[in-house]
Amino acid sequence: MRRLLRLLLLLLPVSASAAGFDEFQVFDGRIGEPGSFDLNQHFNAGRRGRLGEGAPRNGLLLETEIGYATAPWHEVAVYIPVAREFSGDTFGGGFKLRNSFVVPGAGDRPFAYGFDVELRHQSYRFAEADWAVTLRPILDLRHGPWQLILNPAVEFPLGRGGPSFAPALRGVRQVAERVWLGVEHYMEFGRIDRPEAPRGQAHQLFVTVDFRLTEKVGLHLGLGHGLTHASDRWAGKVILSVDF
Repeated sequence: MRRLLRLLLLLLPVSASAAGFDEFQVFDGRIGEPGSFDLNQHFNAGRRGRLGEGAPRNGLLLETEIGYATAPWHEVAVYIPVAREFSGDTFGGGFKLRNSFVVPGAGDRPFAYGFDVELRHQSYRFAEADWAVTLRPILDLRHGPWQLILNPAVEFPLGRGGPSFAPALRGVRQVAERVWLGVEHYMEFGRIDRPEAPRGQAHQLFVTVDFRLTEKVGLHLGLGHGLTHASDRWAGKVILSVDF
């Protein structure tokens, strides 16, 4: 995965109260050089919506991600979220531990693939189950200026409920030497054995633009809209990327 220092500053007012996403991110399987560390800082803000299953309806979410590439095909990363409601209440969100296994040199291949195994422990204010494991396949296709990435993720709550299906899709086209336009679709269908009706599913569609400001600094902007009543009505994101 690209090594990033991400700054997510803005999630515009939203109105959904059902399913939601704690982060809007599609994984393309690119990782750093073996022996290198990655530091990724996430900032989310929302009003009248959710930052994940149970994160504050009106507040801020700060998530620090530290990654380390152990080999050309493996990276481990830990996520430490902290939330603050606009009412003033601040609380921790446990942790996430992600192991990524990818084909080496993903950024130079017309077809790359990988697999994420993510373990999380979070309180009821963030998620319905304290412990859960997410299995996230990574499929990355590139042809000329086009790129298509699919993450058909499945989450397994430990000790409560059945597995749920939450895929994500990203399509990108390079329109200039340092500019890319994209569309992202985040979906949450509910439990695999008991899927939600269409109105209970979460579907968030983003239009994005990426700028490569320097060889090591990039900027990602996105504006999203919920396609169902169970989705955030509007959402926005800003990502500042720094390669070390």
